[in-house]
Amino acid sequence: MNIFAIFAVLAVYSFDLAFSRRWSPKPRGKNREMCLSGDGSSYRGFESESAKGRRCLNWNRFTSRSGASEGLGDHKYCRNPTQSLMPWCHVRRGRRIVREFCNIPRCSTPTVKPSPAVDTELTCGERTERKANKIVGGSFTPIESHPWVAAIFHQRSGFLCGGSLIAPCWVLTAAHCFVDGEATKTRHLSVYLGKTAINETDADRQQNFTVEKLIIHQEYNDYNYNNDIALLKIKSSNGGCAVRSASARTVCLPPAHTQLPAGFQCSIAGFGLEKYSAVGTRYSQYLKETEVKLLSKSDCTSKSQYGDRLTENMICAASPDWSTDACKGDSGGPMVCEASGRMFLFGVVSWGEGCAKRNKPGVYTRVTNYNKWIAVETGLPEITKGSIYPLK
Repeated sequence: MNIFAIFAVLAVYSFDLAFSRRWSPKPRGKNREMCLSGDGSSYRGFESESAKGRRCLNWNRFTSRSGASEGLGDHKYCRNPTQSLMPWCHVRRGRRIVREFCNIPRCSTPTVKPSPAVDTELTCGERTERKANKIVGGSFTPIESHPWVAAIFHQRSGFLCGGSLIAPCWVLTAAHCFVDGEATKTRHLSVYLGKTAINETDADRQQNFTVEKLIIHQEYNDYNYNNDIALLKIKSSNGGCAVRSASARTVCLPPAHTQLPAGFQCSIAGFGLEKYSAVGTRYSQYLKETEVKLLSKSDCTSKSQYGDRLTENMICAASPDWSTDACKGDSGGPMVCEASGRMFLFGVVSWGEGCAKRNKPGVYTRVTNYNKWIAVETGLPEITKGSIYPLK
C-alpha cells in the first residue's frame, strides 16, 4: 500500500507541474513592444492619436487580414508596417484621409541595440518638418524639410555644390560642379548630410562622409550643359553609408521618362546666392527653399527665353512672378515634386541666365532621362524603377 501511495502522490505532483508549466504566463517583452525602439516597427502599444491630436482610423479600412504580422487588425492603434521613420496611423483631415506620425515614448534601456536604419526604395521621399520662415527670394527652412539635401565641400575652396541622397551610399549632383572633370581628386571632396547651416556643425543631426568615387556622365558637354549629371559614392569614417534619421533621408526617383504637366508645382532647396550681383555676392548660410512651377517646352524654347539652347535632357521651371529662383551655389541641388505624399527627384539644378530674371527660368537636368545610367553606375536598379510612384 505504501508503494501505491507513493505512486499516487508522484502522479498528482507531475500533473500539477505540467499544468503550471503550461499555463504560467510568459514575459511579453514590454520595453520592446510598448515603447519606441528604432523605427517602431515592433511597437504594439495602445496610442490611438496622431502627434497632431487627430484620432486614428481603424486599420481594417485600409488593410487585409494579412497585415496581422505587422500588428495591424481591427483596432485604431499607431503602427509602422511600412518601416517609416516612426509609427503612424490614418487620420481624417477635413475631407481627406492622410497619414500622420504618432508621438510614442522611447524605450529607456533597449535590451538589444538596433542596427542602423537605412532607407530603401520603399521608404524614400518622406519628411517630417515643413515649417519655413519667409524672406525675400525664398524661405529659410530646416533640413528636416528636405532631408535628402547634401552639401558638397572642396578642401581648398569650401562649399562647392548641393546634391541629393538617392541611396544610402550615393549622392546625385551636377557634372559642372567639378571643373576638373574626371581628374578631380576625390580626396579633396567631402559630403555632409543633415546640415541646416553650411558654417555650423550640429553633431546630433549631421553626418559626414568622404568621397569614394566620382562618376561624371560620359557625354557631359561643358559648353551647353547637356547631360549635366554626376554621381558621388560616399563613405563614413567607419566605412558605412548614410543612416536614416529625421535630417538624413533618401529622395525617391520617379520611373524612367515620367513627365509632369506644365504648371505643376515643385520645390527647390539649397545654400546658393541670396541675390545675384556681379559685386558683393553672398551665399546663404542657411538652407533655403522656394516653390517653382514647371514650364512647357514650347515656352522655354521660345525666342524670349532660351530658344534652341534647350535640349531634350533639360526642363525649365520658375516662380510665376519671377521673384524666386535657383542661383549660383544651388547647382547640383534637387528640384523635387510631390506625388501621393512622397517627394520625387525630377530635376538637378543646372544653369540659367541670372537669377530670378524675367523670362529666364531656371534650367534643370531632367532626371527621368537617366534612370538606366544611374542603375548601371550604382548597381542599384531597384532605386530607379519608381516602384512607389502612383499609377494613373
